Amino acid sequence: MNDSTSSPNVGFIGVGMMGCGMAKHVLAKGHPVTLLIRKKADEERCADLLAHGAQPLKTAAELAASADVIIICVTGSPQVEEVVFGDNGILQTLKPGCVVVDCSTSLPDSTRRVAQAIAAKGGQFLDAAMTGTPKHADEGKLNLLVGGDPEVLTSARPIFELFAENIFYCGAVSAGHTTKLLHQFVVLGNAAILAEAFSCASKTGVNLEVLCDVIASGGANSTAFQRFRPYVLEGNDQLFRFSLANAHKDMHYYAQMTGEAQAVSFIGDTVHNVYTLAGNLGYKTAFVPHLLSSFNRLNEAS
Repeated sequence: MNDSTSSPNVGFIGVGMMGCGMAKHVLAKGHPVTLLIRKKADEERCADLLAHGAQPLKTAAELAASADVIIICVTGSPQVEEVVFGDNGILQTLKPGCVVVDCSTSLPDSTRRVAQAIAAKGGQFLDAAMTGTPKHADEGKLNLLVGGDPEVLTSARPIFELFAENIFYCGAVSAGHTTKLLHQFVVLGNAAILAEAFSCASKTGVNLEVLCDVIASGGANSTAFQRFRPYVLEGNDQLFRFSLANAHKDMHYYAQMTGEAQAVSFIGDTVHNVYTLAGNLGYKTAFVPHLLSSFNRLNEAS
């Protein structure tokens, strides 16, 4: 990042449920903000940001030409590689010293390749995977899991603190993404266990409200349960607004990571299969609590 820039220009690539919330806080603090707007839906989602001075750009290369910090918040590694290495990618126009931050949930091996390419162009790279929900992004209370050079993190920290409540330094490049995949395995594995338990409870006639009270009062309680519970009792899936397609992608990445590391992954493989099955049953666009619906369908058929 250019130290002479008192208010660095921050470019956002990926303006979905998370990216819009993050950009809102950066813009509110007076930083010049540019947004990659490639679709009408992006423009509509970012209407308030654009009305308050954020500048729309059509290609990642255009965005990189002016940005001091680039924050990428897309679905996964293929999308990250496209905006970095593509014909109109950021490598075409990257400014020396620009800090490129990948806040996506990405494959660690891909992350290392991206970091090397950014460094070869004179840029700096951090992987800064997020935990939290769109609500946390909107409130500026995300958690960031950061990998990379600690000095680069120090330079980027003032920007991160605009939308993050906690910033964890995880280690060298890709450590943030590795830590995120481990986190996702724990959360999504917990959700899979909850879906199976509640589906079994329904089939065996257990009172779901009582079961929820029991779980909430004991050692089985968890954040995943608290976000799952409203769906079980009320059909409200809004506390766990993470699609089953993205959950499957994360567990697929986890399976690849454990395979490359030759690490034991008995439970990980099972959880991966659970999300694969939910997608095959037509729930890809639904949020994670709808895992329960997939289990219920299977139980009804048996």
